[in-house]
Amino acid sequence: MAKLTGKLATIDLYSSTTTQPGPYQVGQIAWDVNGKAFRYVLNGATAMTVGQLQQSAAGMGATYTNMAVGTAGAKGDAFIQVTNGTSTITSQQFEGGSILVYTAGTAVIGDEYTIVAVTGTLTTGGALKVYLDRPLRTAITTSATVTMVPSPFAGVVPTPLTTSTGMCVGVAVYAIPASAYGWIQTHGQSSAIIDGSAVVIGGMVGINNTVTGSISAGGTAMPLNVYVGKALATGASGKGISVFLNID
Repeated sequence: MAKLTGKLATIDLYSSTTTQPGPYQVGQIAWDVNGKAFRYVLNGATAMTVGQLQQSAAGMGATYTNMAVGTAGAKGDAFIQVTNGTSTITSQQFEGGSILVYTAGTAVIGDEYTIVAVTGTLTTGGALKVYLDRPLRTAITTSATVTMVPSPFAGVVPTPLTTSTGMCVGVAVYAIPASAYGWIQTHGQSSAIIDGSAVVIGGMVGINNTVTGSISAGGTAMPLNVYVGKALATGASGKGISVFLNID
């Protein structure tokens, strides 16, 4: 069982909560004394299976790209007021995510902040107050537009049977219930479910898109967006094998 270091040494990695505890933030990374790394996540709509690869929630497309700034903001403000897209959202969905300037106005294109919370009318077309991790560095006018992107560690799901729809974020070490918070592993020696392909000890392994949440053997040309680590053992389809993760 992993034992964390420093101020996070009291964390129980093999547990979950239905609300986000104050000390931990979605996406937070924690290292243990043996060099393993774990990320704090908000699970999606399905309970996790231990050993399965997890990916970020499927992208939201154009819904939260090029969003209107509803009310001008002054330098030093704690939030940006944004007009919601075409979907009802929750604050939880975007906490730890990113808001960035898409069209400049008076702000700098590409200026980016971490989202702390979202309040206001969370339904389609509503006025949102998107609270930031630091005060606005420059004034922002209503001629500017912004893009909101959830944290890749919010609403995680198992890697799918077909083409990946998000980035791989880790391996489940605990069966976190649906819509609950907990920890997944991203680095170091771990166990992952294999699809039955002929892995080579020390060889690359990556995302498999024929078995949900499983890893597959990979060659030297495996794309970086698929690669997750190296095999430390072999195994039959559906079994957990030892892997060294390099997601973080």
